[in-house]
Amino acid sequence: MVITALRYTLHPPRTGADITIKGLRPNPPPVRLFILGARAESSLPREVWLQLSHLFPRVSFHLIFIGPESMSGRDAEFPLPPRTPSNPFGAIVEDRLGGQMKISTYVEYFHTLYDAQHFGPFDPYFDAVVCFHPGLGHPASSHEWKETLPKLLDMKVPVICTGYTQFDMERDIDWVKKEARGEMDLLSEPGENRFRSLRWDLNDVDPGDVSCGNFGVWGFRGKRYEADNYTAKGEE
Repeated sequence: MVITALRYTLHPPRTGADITIKGLRPNPPPVRLFILGARAESSLPREVWLQLSHLFPRVSFHLIFIGPESMSGRDAEFPLPPRTPSNPFGAIVEDRLGGQMKISTYVEYFHTLYDAQHFGPFDPYFDAVVCFHPGLGHPASSHEWKETLPKLLDMKVPVICTGYTQFDMERDIDWVKKEARGEMDLLSEPGENRFRSLRWDLNDVDPGDVSCGNFGVWGFRGKRYEADNYTAKGEE
């Protein structure tokens, strides 16, 4: 259901709006994509991300890159702004990317921003989280996600993850299931991503370790409990 909601937002029905007074229509809020643990994806040429606007021309997007490495190697391009009362987390905002796209970057952990209620409230019709190769279950990085996972489950929005290999994804899923303790719904089983990288990478130390960028994709969300209609005892 949650994927259906997001799909409806990305493919809105035509409203008959035009440039006349009679044709004015209220615009829906932008689709917010929270890219957590952002690394190389935050430094991609903006023309790459603008393809989203071409794929969904009737939808506006707000991409939000979050993570301590989200500005690695870009200090000369965008010096980090000072943290002020009007910009408490030193966000870098790029809002001149056309009328349908805005990009914000936070060199901060997501759980810190969440605890400050910086982005709330969240809406499954307009919000989604994307994690590229997050390493949720990797021994070297899982501790960094331990404080973030409960926040992702509380948001009740789709969390879309990619992985280098099938094993990498299944390890992440096992870790999420263990840490969530039943409070998560698996939205899609791990499978090969048709838009994965076409380049295969070989580990020089272990020739049997072959992977490629965004090889697979899967998704989850915090468990939702639906209210059931029932008749109280003694009532008809």
